[in-house]
Amino acid sequence: MNAVRFYGARDLRFERVPRPAGPGTNQVKVRVEAAGICGSDLHVYETGHYVTQIPVIMGHEFAGTVIDVGDGVQGLGHGDHVIGDSRIFCGRCRSCQKGQPNLCASLGFLGEVCDGAYSEEITVNSSSLVRIGDGVPFEIAALAEPTCVALHAFRMARIEESRRVLILGAGPIGALIHTVLMIRGVSDIHVTDISEYRRGVIARVDANAVISKPQNQYDIVFETTGSSSVVGQVLPNHIIKGGELIMVGLFRRLTPFDFNQIVESEWVVKGCSAFSTELPEAVQLLEKHRQRFEHIVSHKIPLQKFQQAFDVLLSPEKTAMKIVFTPGTIKV
Repeated sequence: MNAVRFYGARDLRFERVPRPAGPGTNQVKVRVEAAGICGSDLHVYETGHYVTQIPVIMGHEFAGTVIDVGDGVQGLGHGDHVIGDSRIFCGRCRSCQKGQPNLCASLGFLGEVCDGAYSEEITVNSSSLVRIGDGVPFEIAALAEPTCVALHAFRMARIEESRRVLILGAGPIGALIHTVLMIRGVSDIHVTDISEYRRGVIARVDANAVISKPQNQYDIVFETTGSSSVVGQVLPNHIIKGGELIMVGLFRRLTPFDFNQIVESEWVVKGCSAFSTELPEAVQLLEKHRQRFEHIVSHKIPLQKFQQAFDVLLSPEKTAMKIVFTPGTIKV
């Protein structure tokens, strides 16, 4: 089958590889219909961080069709549409027992510690799959996992009707947080990004939300850019005393920061790492409001064009939102 494998920083290869074995007991084999590029995939591609197996098939945001089930599998059958939970956690540590598997000490992800979804087929444990309605297009279904991240960030913030919200970054996670806020009835939202293209995408669904740069102060700031300069410029001037900062973006380098600002302003600062229990809720949102997520997927392309996809997403111009691979569309 076709797959994209990681061999080291900036070394991805489109290859023919054996189809996955199985399914074994409690496992399911899935034909991958759509697999998204996550911001963490870009981080892996640039740095090689998190990867423990080389070569490894990358990719962890996916949706597909069940094509085979192993012994002991219940609730899933041939032809079901499913989305994948890419987290690999122990289930035994204190964090897992508290319902916070995203904080598991041994947490890993598909496409980093074992083969992932940039391939035509994948075999995973049945517990890692959730059914999704057949009416949800696969490219929208593949947004389930990043939608979980947006929901997790939303739950961390003390959202009240009168609170002003700023989202730093209009990439896929920023756009998904914006979508979740709108669905949940929050109206006083601003979104900013250096990319004119991405601001335009948000403007098509919520013209009043888009700003080129912050001018006011906000009760809650969601940081999704991972940019040191953005944090340094925005926080001192655009978050109220007693306000909240929800950190979602991954930073590519160490960022100096004056922690006295947190003390003197009594900011509440929270880190948002992946997600915990939000997957069923994310699936329900995509099933009920799928049209409200359509603007987030900007490109559907075959696996063999992987390099073009990564180059576009890493370019300063940022002329794409979420790029989704369609692994089954190219036969070699």
